[in-house]
Amino acid sequence: MDTDKTPGKTQTATSQPDQLRNQDLPDRLASFIPRQIRDNWFWILAYSFNFVYFIVALIHANHGTDTPFTIPILPGIIFTCIIFVQIYADQIEHIPIDGLNPDDREKLESKRSHQRYKWMLFAYSFMLLSLMLTFYPFINPFHDKKTETLRNQPIAVFIGCSLDSPDKHLSCFKPRLNDEGEKHIPEKVVGTWVINIGGYINQCDEENGNATACQVSDGLLIPLYFIILALMGGSISLTRRLPELQKQVSTEHIATEQQPRLTQYEFREYLIFQIVQFISAPFLAILAYYLIEPSNITNSVALAFTAGFASETILLMVRSIANKITPGSGEVLQYGAVAGVITFKDVTARKTEVFLSESPQIHSITDEQGFYVLGNVPVGEHSISIKSIDNEEILKKDTVRIERAQAIVKKNVMIAAEDSKQK
Repeated sequence: MDTDKTPGKTQTATSQPDQLRNQDLPDRLASFIPRQIRDNWFWILAYSFNFVYFIVALIHANHGTDTPFTIPILPGIIFTCIIFVQIYADQIEHIPIDGLNPDDREKLESKRSHQRYKWMLFAYSFMLLSLMLTFYPFINPFHDKKTETLRNQPIAVFIGCSLDSPDKHLSCFKPRLNDEGEKHIPEKVVGTWVINIGGYINQCDEENGNATACQVSDGLLIPLYFIILALMGGSISLTRRLPELQKQVSTEHIATEQQPRLTQYEFREYLIFQIVQFISAPFLAILAYYLIEPSNITNSVALAFTAGFASETILLMVRSIANKITPGSGEVLQYGAVAGVITFKDVTARKTEVFLSESPQIHSITDEQGFYVLGNVPVGEHSISIKSIDNEEILKKDTVRIERAQAIVKKNVMIAAEDSKQK
């Protein structure tokens, strides 16, 4: 009889911890919510202000009874910017060379891994958003706007032509000549879908009180397809680079000269640079359009896509030129190298990693003979650490000094049994 009741007793006993956890849940929430509000009050305030702005902008955009329902895009851009700053401005936890037990080191690595996960989540979300952004002109109605409304917008999208541009695809002056042999402006405005930046709208053909096509003078007038193709090229480049960066930061990645393993700081820097290259793609396309002035549609399409796809390369070139022309401080940082052999006395030889204690990214793995080389070491005195590859134990520390630039300092280190006893 008692044996038959044992499962029931066991079930009752095991359900008690669940009941206790359920009873503790309100208490945990009561302490968790105020702590989150206290730690993240700035971001909560930013999101709240942006939400209020979205509601006001939504009401203002749809206050008219005859206007189609419109969702304002600016609050969405502000929302994305807030998330970007919150995620990428988060402090990176530094991993000390020694002084951490394995459990604490594992927790710190897990936290850094979660931080990389948030960066990649935003980057992939931004990638998908950028792809959808290229289709925005096809789903958002740009027509049915009055002439005065277009004149009051410094940046607007409509069908139009330019009174100043020599491009025959944008010019209001068509090749057809009149009786006097002069080019003329046709009675009906003709043109293509364009983006007007700062240009003045002189005249528009209207239908039912709304502008259908407009003549523009001054400012920048760019074909809409040119910007869309540049955004597509930039989004494809972003889609290609993100998995490469994710691979380079993983522990399974085998570093090469072309694709070195990235540190936490380098990974964040490269991700931000990829996002910036996509944002800059339409601006670089506008610059290329006015510098090169494509003569036909074929050249224009190729130039637009290339300007977007190669925006990363173009930005790197611009940054390199800017660094060369930037005035220096007069004090140039000098570099040298450290080379030597790691040997073992009265202990089992191990494969080791040698690195600068203050700059762990400057490191080298010893070969079968224990030889190592540390490159790009700044002139001055440094502390070097020797770590076992097997269990990441710091075997020994030493100092080295580089007296002048381009010098290669020989530094041989012997690890004895006494060194292991001192740890």
